[in-house]
Amino acid sequence: MKKSLLILLLSVSALVGKSQTNIVIKDKWDRTPIQIAELKKPITELIIKDYAGFIINQATRVVIHNIITYEIIIVQGTTTDTLIFDQNYSFVRAIAHDDTSKTVKKIKQ
Repeated sequence: MKKSLLILLLSVSALVGKSQTNIVIKDKWDRTPIQIAELKKPITELIIKDYAGFIINQATRVVIHNIITYEIIIVQGTTTDTLIFDQNYSFVRAIAHDDTSKTVKKIKQ
């Protein structure tokens, strides 16, 4: 009886151990908002120097395939730009947004 109980216990533990698998979730992308006060000095210095008069509207840390970038949205009046920085806080590029609304003419039929 003890042997059969031991064999049953070993076989059940082997099945449980074999059924455990590691679940790996691939990091497609991750966007995390950052507090403006937490921005690093190289980022804020560049904005003060090259984008005088602009206000930081939003800051986001973006991770895509383990590559970290920072997207900073700055605003001045109706002008909105997005500044991209790499993981070393070096400026990569600026994306200008066109905020002019185009009116749509209705066509009479």
